[in-house]
Amino acid sequence: METSAVRTGDTWTINGEKSWNTGIHRASHILVIARTSGKAGDASGLTAFLVPTDTAGFKLEEMLWTFNMPTDHGRVSFTDLQVPHSSIFGGEGKALQVVQHFFNENRIRQAASSLGAAQYCINESVKYALKRAPFGKPLSSNQGIQFPLVELQTQAEMLRALIHKTAWQMDTYGAFSVSDKISMCNFVANRLCCDASDQAMQVHGGLGYSRHKPFEHIYRHHRRYRITEGTEEIQKRRVAGYMFGFMDRKAPKGVST
Repeated sequence: METSAVRTGDTWTINGEKSWNTGIHRASHILVIARTSGKAGDASGLTAFLVPTDTAGFKLEEMLWTFNMPTDHGRVSFTDLQVPHSSIFGGEGKALQVVQHFFNENRIRQAASSLGAAQYCINESVKYALKRAPFGKPLSSNQGIQFPLVELQTQAEMLRALIHKTAWQMDTYGAFSVSDKISMCNFVANRLCCDASDQAMQVHGGLGYSRHKPFEHIYRHHRRYRITEGTEEIQKRRVAGYMFGFMDRKAPKGVST
């Protein structure tokens, strides 16, 4: 965490930069996390600020490209940018708690999104395999087409049940009580979507690889979910933390469940 904020009276002065700001080309505000106390590497001492993008000292440095495509993700910098104390979001020194709360909710959203996209890829592949008949024989009659889609459909059905159960538990008992299940849903769903879109491209052949079909876009979009909101490795580490007793299911102090 290289971005820092120093308080003088009722004003905070922020210096640093932040990458991967989605929608920054249109955003009126940006959530900035800065070190306000402690030393580098400490989990505590981080504060979240809600900063208007028209504030003096704010600069959009560049729009970042991803997966060979332009996106709405930008890198911004802060040079002696000043905001009032009231700009703090979630309490001074509590940025980590704010982020953790957001992560749990967004991870289950990502899981549901990836599952939906995966199911679409499976359904479209089945329809195309029934219709496409090279050499007078429909693709659907080939076990080489059937079996990969059967595997994907089976995974989708099992994952759907886990996502439904986990979402219900989040609403009933609080997100932190099922953090491990949320991570399971997340990394499995995101990987399933990549596998399903890849298979859809394979079933559709050259057409599937082209932009006349949405599969290549689905792959590019959902491939990032295996990195954002915590990589697959981070998700597995969280699950292991609960399995082996390194983590507890209590919400961090100051965070609503």
